[in-house]
Amino acid sequence: MLKKVVLSFIGVGLLFAMTGREIMDKQKELQSTDSEETKEYMILINEDGSKEKREVSVKKKKNGDDLTNSLIVFVRPAEVQGTALLNIQQDGGVELQYVYMPAQKILQRIAQGAKKSYFMGTDFTYEDLSPDKLDNYKYKLIKEEKVKVTASDKNEDCYVVEAIPTDAYRPKTNYGKKILWITKDKFYTKKVEFYDKKLNFIKSEVSWNFVNKGGTVYRPLKVFVNNKKENHKTLVKVSNIKINLPISNKIFTKRYLVNEEHMIDE
Repeated sequence: MLKKVVLSFIGVGLLFAMTGREIMDKQKELQSTDSEETKEYMILINEDGSKEKREVSVKKKKNGDDLTNSLIVFVRPAEVQGTALLNIQQDGGVELQYVYMPAQKILQRIAQGAKKSYFMGTDFTYEDLSPDKLDNYKYKLIKEEKVKVTASDKNEDCYVVEAIPTDAYRPKTNYGKKILWITKDKFYTKKVEFYDKKLNFIKSEVSWNFVNKGGTVYRPLKVFVNNKKENHKTLVKVSNIKINLPISNKIFTKRYLVNEEHMIDE
């Protein structure tokens, strides 16, 4: 009789567990901002152990429900200074990406087929740098477990959510699956695994040293991408995080880049 009662309680717990989509919706509710600015210091680690350094400025602004525009500008080193990536999301699933190269004075639109390419020697593809839209994926809660991504990191209870691209989005993405570890209390993402369309593992991304930036919003100060497919790694140290401050819409325009105002502002 006791065994039946225990099993009954387990069944009730599973019945009332959050679905994968509910977890993602809750994360969006708690972690979204109207605008965001950061400085990011990157260390690119090559297969032979040699390192390259980058410094970038990132600005993001909400452009409607589940739509975000962003601008990433390279500040250092001198040979890439002023190179910028502009992401524009529009209704109807339209996502536009442009790269500005100051040495050539060229603004180039990124074709859909090129979005799987890695941006400026990092382990982030053009697709990675365009904010995900929730409706592009179907979500499934596959398990719950504790996760600790570094020796100094906290061991936290996480939902493990599988994200599969929808039939409509599948032709537009380089990924066949993502798996996300999302903390059960704060709903921030500690770990992501990326798989290709044959479900072969590509890379992992882990985040730690999360700080509260006001209310329910948390952001990591460290992000590490281990690209097994390319034998390459990227470490990102984040600083100067500012949220919900006014950002002019003109920043997210082609004219702003062509006039090189992004280089003056930085």
